[in-house]
Amino acid sequence: MVIQVGHGFSDDERPSVAELYWQAFRRKLRSAFSSDERGLSIVRVSLRSDRTFVARTNAGIVGMCGYRQAGIGAVSPTFRMLRGELPISAALRATLVLSPLARSYVSDVLVLDGICVADEQRGRGTGTALLEAAGGYARASGLRAVRLSVVDTNPRAEALYRRRGFLPVDGGTMGPLASIYGFDRYITMEKEVSQ
Repeated sequence: MVIQVGHGFSDDERPSVAELYWQAFRRKLRSAFSSDERGLSIVRVSLRSDRTFVARTNAGIVGMCGYRQAGIGAVSPTFRMLRGELPISAALRATLVLSPLARSYVSDVLVLDGICVADEQRGRGTGTALLEAAGGYARASGLRAVRLSVVDTNPRAEALYRRRGFLPVDGGTMGPLASIYGFDRYITMEKEVSQ
């Protein structure tokens, strides 16, 4: 199967991309919402096509990679947007729960904001194709590197990133919040992109 990676997605593809993202990050994000349905709905509404690379085969969408640019990520629900979708107390709770997961802005680095690959597509080069698309975009944008974070519950992804040349530059722990998000430690990794 040939994998093609493009920048963004169509309105018709939004539900598929949102479902893929929610399934990949459900464990980390669900605590911000009262149900899977509500969480998926928020992801669907807040997902930004202009902050994604999407992998497709003849079977449809098989992966996506979000990134942050100008302080806005692939899924960046604002309090105002949450308030439009949720009761005030639920919007406040979601904002508080999501805030520790926010990625910081680095001026000369493309910060990735979630890479996910459909279960049946893992091990077939989709993740690599998405990382290559991100690297090409960073290079074309005149950026120095690509940065991502990987959690301790995803050793397979960490192994891929290391094989693709990403090196640890930072890390941390969620401490007492680990049980809320489903992971304790994370590693921040970077890969230089040649100009």
